[in-house]
Order: sequence, then C-alpha cells, then structure tokens
Amino acid sequence: MKRIMILTAALVFGLSSLSAQTIFKKGDIEFATGIGLFSTFAKDESTTVIPPVSARLGIRLAPNFSLGAYAAYSSSEAHQTGLPGGAIRDVSNEFYLFGLRAAAHTNRLDNWDIYGGAMLGYNVPKVDNTITKEKSEIEGPTFSRPAENKFTYSAFIGASYYPIKNIGLFAEVGYGISIFNMGFSVKL
Repeated sequence: MKRIMILTAALVFGLSSLSAQTIFKKGDIEFATGIGLFSTFAKDESTTVIPPVSARLGIRLAPNFSLGAYAAYSSSEAHQTGLPGGAIRDVSNEFYLFGLRAAAHTNRLDNWDIYGGAMLGYNVPKVDNTITKEKSEIEGPTFSRPAENKFTYSAFIGASYYPIKNIGLFAEVGYGISIFNMGFSVKL
C-alpha cells in the first residue's frame, strides 16, 4: 500500500509540470478505474485476497452534474475464527457492488475537478462458511447474519487531477467497496 501511494504521488508530481486543461461540458463521458486502499471488511479482521477494484462510467448532463454507472469487486478471507461452543469458522467472501451515481462538480480550478455525490447500489455477497466442530457438537449462537443481496446507498467526495489533457488521477472517500479509492480517469 505504501509503495502504491508513493508511486502515485511521484506520478502526480512528475506530471504536474505539464500544462494541459481538461474542460467538461454537457454530453462528455468520463471512465475511471481504481483500487481501494482500505477495505470495508477490515473491521472483520479478514485478509484481503483481491483488493477492492472498481470501474465507473459517467456522463455529464450539465457541466457541473454527472450521472453514471458503477461496478466493484473485492475478495477477502477470515480463518480460524472462534465461535461459542468451541467451533472454528473459516469464511471466504467475494463481494460485488453495482450502482448508479449522481455527482455535483465544482467549477473548474485549473486542472482539478472536485466533486461529491451519492450512489444507490446493489450488494451481491458470495460468502462460504466452513465450520469445524472441535470441543462440542452443540451449536451455540453466532453473532453474524447470513449474507444476502440487498440495496444500499452511499455518499462520496473526491477530486480528479488532469495533468495531461483528458487523462487524470482521482482520489475519493466514501462508503462502498472501499473507504478510500484512487485511480485513473479518462475523458472519452
């Protein structure tokens, strides 16, 4: 993670000397792909198998407003989790998130696009629980709910920097596949 952040900072610094201006207008399309640095499953003491990755496609309905689609995926595992009664649980989780995003954008500040918005999404978790009985065959209560597909909502704020015309870097904070995302964006 630290290497990714250092590499991204070096890339932004190196490209910042280039002079290009990217201006969005009605009808423009932006594609972005990113990686999440902090999984929303970190609190479950899980190990990341595939870090949270995402892709989004947005169209400007006005220079300061966009509407778009979002898709994301992550995979994590938690091993040797103790349950009441002495049982041991191993959990494997593949998590998909699909959504529609609406964002309001600031007026252009040189090569920056600062934005915030909301997303209505649909979670699709695929959880595999393996429970091994050790001390007792009696099942005690568990404190987790079964995984289920459900609608979700989130809010986000972010910024894109376009050091090269139509090619940018973005960072975003919000609830979703990851708490903090960063990546590349392209104005199509």
